[in-house]
Amino acid sequence: MNDKEFFTLQTDHFLLEGRSRSGHETVFRIREFGLALDIGRCPDMVVPMPQVFITHAHLDHSAGIAFYAAQRRLQKLEGGIVYVPSETADDFREIVAIQERLAATQFHIEIQGVAAGDEIRLGRTRMIRAYAATHRVATRAYELIEHDTPVLFYTGDTDRGLLEKCDAMFRAQALLIECSFLAEGHQDRAAKYRHIHIDDIADFADRFENELIILTHFSKRYSREEIRDTVRRRLPFALHERIRLALPHPFQRL
Repeated sequence: MNDKEFFTLQTDHFLLEGRSRSGHETVFRIREFGLALDIGRCPDMVVPMPQVFITHAHLDHSAGIAFYAAQRRLQKLEGGIVYVPSETADDFREIVAIQERLAATQFHIEIQGVAAGDEIRLGRTRMIRAYAATHRVATRAYELIEHDTPVLFYTGDTDRGLLEKCDAMFRAQALLIECSFLAEGHQDRAAKYRHIHIDDIADFADRFENELIILTHFSKRYSREEIRDTVRRRLPFALHERIRLALPHPFQRL
């Protein structure tokens, strides 16, 4: 994919691919598991994924659902399940229904609501567990479990409330955590819009047991160089070896 924001990151269990900038687009694919985390505008790489887990309804995370449905039909791919916060399921179904009426066709995806605490089986050895994230709208965080091992926790959009209330996020082998705001003076903005500031992560530095901590969803006001340099400066040195940035090489490591 020819995109200056597109990144790939190999973990012990899977290859994470995607791009994420706050207010613009957030989409991740784990091809080995046949799933996407958020859909953004639905880039081509997501269409073959039979399962998509949407964290919340903001358009930079969910705009591509109807396009996903249309592309799967066009490519003669069976079904497809899109998981969304249960509070929003009926509205998403109506969006898809409107697009069906406009296009004079019928899509075959399923919109399934997910409540905090729900567990979705992904075959015999994998499972997704949903959590309530703390954001301005109904939001789910997702924990991916393989053979009883939490291999990934994805916060979606949230504020420091998730850090305060959710022990599971600190135990997953890889933590994919939003970090929209970085600069001094942007703490109030982060609190107002219910996002994480880098100082929130620093406050919980002693809690992270994760082997990888992948920071994502940076505001577009920051350049890639600013992101790397500011994270390096504002996070404790003890975290640096485990930190990765959801940015292209050579900006992933501190």
